[in-house]
Amino acid sequence: MRIAILQRDPVMRQSIEKILMSASHTCMVYDDGLTMSKALARSTVDMLVLDWQGTRLSGDEVLRSVRAVGGDRLPVLFASTETSEDSVVRAFVSGADDYVGLPLRPGEFRERVAALLRRAYPDRFSAASFDAGPYHFDISRRLQNLIQQGLFNICSKFVQNSQCRFVALGGGPWALPRPALRN
Repeated sequence: MRIAILQRDPVMRQSIEKILMSASHTCMVYDDGLTMSKALARSTVDMLVLDWQGTRLSGDEVLRSVRAVGGDRLPVLFASTETSEDSVVRAFVSGADDYVGLPLRPGEFRERVAALLRRAYPDRFSAASFDAGPYHFDISRRLQNLIQQGLFNICSKFVQNSQCRFVALGGGPWALPRPALRN
């Protein structure tokens, strides 16, 4: 998943990026909120990790602008040294989905990100589909095809045994052969 990070502290920014990359995410890192906002206008991301502090635009201002242009479903997590109750409440009121204090606890942070992404994109994280390297497997689609094939087999047996002739036009993989025309 593509995650944009706004973090002014270079050490914390690198720590966040390292944790997310170890979980196979792609990261775009920014120390400047205005630069991040301009980049978000040109491309899409799957999640934001914001800090309260940022040059030219704060994390709160970035969040409000993202929510204002229809980014209601985009998961947003604040990761900040500001851990007062007022800061946390302000983040949630602005539209944040989660808040963690810095320094990070890597395992907890990784799982909070995973939980937010699962809720925001359930189709990508369902047990019915999974990724293995460059391949995406969709088990539910295969089962649906097997069910359709099974239904076709049952229906075709019924048609064969009822002395009726139905012709499926269009030729698809389950079409019955067309009867020969007689003169």
